[in-house]
Amino acid sequence: MRVSYDFTGHVVLIAGAGSGLGLAMVHACLAAGAQVVASDIATEALAAINHPRLVWSCLDITDSRAVTEHIEASASRFGTIDAAVLASGIQRRVLVEAMSDDDWLAHINVNLNGIFYLVRALFPVMKKRRRGAIIVFTSGLATAGWPGATAYGASKAGLIALVKSAAQELRPYGVRINAVSPGIMHTPLFHDSANADEISMYEKALGVSEPADVTPMLMHLISDGAATITGNVVERRLIPQAHS
Repeated sequence: MRVSYDFTGHVVLIAGAGSGLGLAMVHACLAAGAQVVASDIATEALAAINHPRLVWSCLDITDSRAVTEHIEASASRFGTIDAAVLASGIQRRVLVEAMSDDDWLAHINVNLNGIFYLVRALFPVMKKRRRGAIIVFTSGLATAGWPGATAYGASKAGLIALVKSAAQELRPYGVRINAVSPGIMHTPLFHDSANADEISMYEKALGVSEPADVTPMLMHLISDGAATITGNVVERRLIPQAHS
């Protein structure tokens, strides 16, 4: 049974909203009555949504100044930001020996630095209101490992540390932050980084979720029903072991 949520009057900021789980959360939050502030570097899917409670913009989260300006402008326009779902990320399969500096830095700059810039900019907005909820996304690859996923896994492991410490800093102000490891989903990120044999293996071993299967959990985490949940890593599925 799915629980319905009423976010009428709430402002939800979603980064990485142009596809996959971020886009699914745009639709879920709009259906729940929220004002949605969406951003991505690829905005075609957002531009196709005609809804009076959706505003969207193109945002490069590796630009710290642009991120700060985006958060400040959004809070000024709508009065506050009640929740933030930070779904931006990249994944490229490169083995360590073949990995260039640019391959490594691309993952760190987007998956770790970019999310940090967003979280940092949200701190004063949510602390002032003394309430708020932030979700970032980690991965089973942060701890399980996988050939070619060194940079991706390292960037996602960094987010776990970010969440653990940020939760302690935000707790006195009634602001929560959690990390979600959503498992394997049919998203552009997954299909761009996995080959046909790996996709088949995941589907046989664990099943591959749709983003809409994950949104109910995310809706709960940004709702008042999760008021005591902070500093956690919520995992949906384990990563199967690689075989040579």
